[in-house]
Amino acid sequence: MDVATLEKHLAGFFPGLLGIRFHEAAPDRVRAALAVRDDLRTTPGILHGGAIMAFADTLGAVGTVFNLKPGESTTTIESKTNFLSAGKGGTTVEGESTLLHRGRRTMVWQTRVTNPDGRLVAVVTQTQAVLEAAPKQGDPIAALGAMFAQKPLDEQQRLLATLERAGAATYRALAEKVDDPAVRAELEQAALREEENARVLERLLAH
Repeated sequence: MDVATLEKHLAGFFPGLLGIRFHEAAPDRVRAALAVRDDLRTTPGILHGGAIMAFADTLGAVGTVFNLKPGESTTTIESKTNFLSAGKGGTTVEGESTLLHRGRRTMVWQTRVTNPDGRLVAVVTQTQAVLEAAPKQGDPIAALGAMFAQKPLDEQQRLLATLERAGAATYRALAEKVDDPAVRAELEQAALREEENARVLERLLAH
């Protein structure tokens, strides 16, 4: 996604209200600018601290989005700001956010906000949670996949063995309700296959 498309996408949301203008957006770095307008200033005529934090938070969140897999989303779970100097009214501050950590569950970004002279206004470090894609309602395959996702191999084997045992019990319960001997025999055979699958998995877990 290029910066023009990004700005257009954010135009109707809070980043658009702030007036953030992006220079670069990539999986490991995001750069943008924020004009210190009157409505973003505090009483002494300098950029409000909340505006600085929101500016930096937006950059880190955008960077995280560029690293997400389809269907995943993100939210800020921690943010720490060191205020070092003032962003004066009528100027434009620059923000550069760099990726410090890329994990399966979290990403950490650090944003340096500077004034036109290159002096640090603030340093913001934030942690973004990576939220898994929710399975579609009524999609059993997606729901099962979500059960196994991100689990260690032994946990996957244990879970699958449990499901195989439950499947065998279901086949036997169905067999008891069927009058046709041929169908009942097929259901019993299916139950035996499920139980054998469970035994194989349990033997693997025992080693």
